[in-house]
Amino acid sequence: MKRWQWWLSGALIAALSVALLAIMSPPGGQSSAPGQDKPWQISRSQDGATITVFGLTLGVSTVRDAVAKFGRRYELGLFQDPAGGLSLEAYFRDAVVGGLNARLVMAAQLPDPVLTAMKTHAGAGKPSVAGGRRYPVAEADEVAALGAVVTAITLMPVVKFDAELVRKRFGEPAEQVTAKDGAHWLYPALGLDLLLGANGEALLQYTPPPDFESRLKTPLGQN
Repeated sequence: MKRWQWWLSGALIAALSVALLAIMSPPGGQSSAPGQDKPWQISRSQDGATITVFGLTLGVSTVRDAVAKFGRRYELGLFQDPAGGLSLEAYFRDAVVGGLNARLVMAAQLPDPVLTAMKTHAGAGKPSVAGGRRYPVAEADEVAALGAVVTAITLMPVVKFDAELVRKRFGEPAEQVTAKDGAHWLYPALGLDLLLGANGEALLQYTPPPDFESRLKTPLGQN
């Protein structure tokens, strides 16, 4: 092959690499460094009060930080449970997490008066699967919503998991709780509940370790 052909081949490979990165990185998002932001890379704070995963520290990082990380393709939702309690969530439909395509849901915290004010701006809303209602966040409230602190993350990876992979990457769970067509692998020290389905589908819920019992384990007994 002549020298100019080598140069052309190299230029084409470089161009394809750039195009591939553009496809895999949602608009406005940051590409993970090689080998970083994997679902099993969970760092506990020195006092064990919180964790950092996907570059976000629960109880510290904001929805705005998540948008900078995962891109501008997101939705904000205000949820009212059957008892009337309000909560805020940010949904990233097509995130790329550690090189893996996934969906992300982030629970975020704002003072109750702010959430109540958001609800008054949001219209009638729609019934939710859990028996409450879901409201869109009005444009006028988006700045406040972006400043909300992320308190929990739910990851729904597109790739399949299996028991061997989970044990290799996360270790043995402290406990397993049987679920319909699968099992919850519980890692309280990491603030993680990993629901592994019989068909390989997985759902990972992350929360600060002190909240693990009330937020993740107790609801399993109720359900």
